[in-house]
Amino acid sequence: MNRFIHYIAIIILSLASTCAYAEEQTTISCINVSADTIIFNDADWSPLFDRLQMLCDSVSTEREVVSIVHLGDSHIQAGHFTEALRVPAQQKWGNAGRGLITPLKLTKTNEPRDYSITSPDKWSHNRCLGKQFSHEVGVGGISIQPISKYIDLTISTTSCNGEDERFCSLRLLHSTSDKFPQLLPTPDLDSMQVDYKQGETHYQWSPSVATNTIQLQGANSYEAHDAAIYGALLENGKNGVLIHSIGNNSATYECYNKVYQYGTKLAVLQPHLVIISMGTNESVSSTIKPEHLYNQIDQLISSIKKDSPNTLILLTTPADNKLRKRKRRNKKRVVYYAHNPHITTVVETIKQYGKENNIAVWDWFTISGGENTSDTWVKEQGMAKDHIHYTQTGYSIQGNLLFESIYNAYEQHIRQHQSI
Repeated sequence: MNRFIHYIAIIILSLASTCAYAEEQTTISCINVSADTIIFNDADWSPLFDRLQMLCDSVSTEREVVSIVHLGDSHIQAGHFTEALRVPAQQKWGNAGRGLITPLKLTKTNEPRDYSITSPDKWSHNRCLGKQFSHEVGVGGISIQPISKYIDLTISTTSCNGEDERFCSLRLLHSTSDKFPQLLPTPDLDSMQVDYKQGETHYQWSPSVATNTIQLQGANSYEAHDAAIYGALLENGKNGVLIHSIGNNSATYECYNKVYQYGTKLAVLQPHLVIISMGTNESVSSTIKPEHLYNQIDQLISSIKKDSPNTLILLTTPADNKLRKRKRRNKKRVVYYAHNPHITTVVETIKQYGKENNIAVWDWFTISGGENTSDTWVKEQGMAKDHIHYTQTGYSIQGNLLFESIYNAYEQHIRQHQSI
């Protein structure tokens, strides 16, 4: 009963702080609250929990930041899932900033509501999947290249929890070419320092004049690929947690594996924990084979571990979903949704990989209710009618539950440590 009350309290706390995505927070009747726990598979998370505890207790004059990356597909791209994790985590351990943002709208797709990267100019773009596929994309799985000879970008954050999300540090991630143009910031803020180096330009200014908008401008006289931009890392100079979200619609493990030296690119974020939420798109493929998925998971994690050997990994399983079908009825083609026989294969493969490789797993499939529960989620307005994506309320519930599982494990570690 105490666990259930604690779970409800976390949801209410997060609701009060997150964007007004839904009029009211709800739960879904098929959720298995007792299953909301991390399966550690003998992975040692004590270094992460100790770092989080330091954020609560530290009296050090040096800045302390815990960096968490949430990597995935369309469930992550829209931002609602990660936002519902980020808000309570930063309330508990401190807000170090928005973290990574990527120019998704300039690649003609949707992006989270709490930031914008805009430009009056036209840009070409590449993605880690689809018709615009390219090996040469950034850590966010995308890149934009200027078509004109002048670059004009405005980067802004917007409030999701009633607080002004200002920043005093912006690391622009871009092409490693030594021909990347110098972009000057506007306004020229107090104590502004600009550090140009290969693959990154760091703009830093006094926290006393932290802003939520900055404009970068400059001439580009080189080839478009020399001026490719991948995203920006926003920080506010404070101690706390950064939770970076990286999501691409239709992405699979294989998509990120095709990105050239993806582990090296991810290492720029200095992650202490990488949460990987994929498997939905693999599950809707009729050609899915467990051994192929297992190898793709291993390839991605090996790439991450190569450049960030101490980084912890958390695999999450996808929830129940349905396949979109068509049939003729009264001489008309009618859309209906059928049971997906592949979902359990994907779930069991992810869990098997975690167990055999000492990688922690958060089994969202079981927590959300298990097989044949997508109808319940749709009926209770937690899932969209496509039986794959969640509503904003559904993503909020999912993010709250993920935070709950991490927080409970953290508290247990602290109690055990204090009793020694």
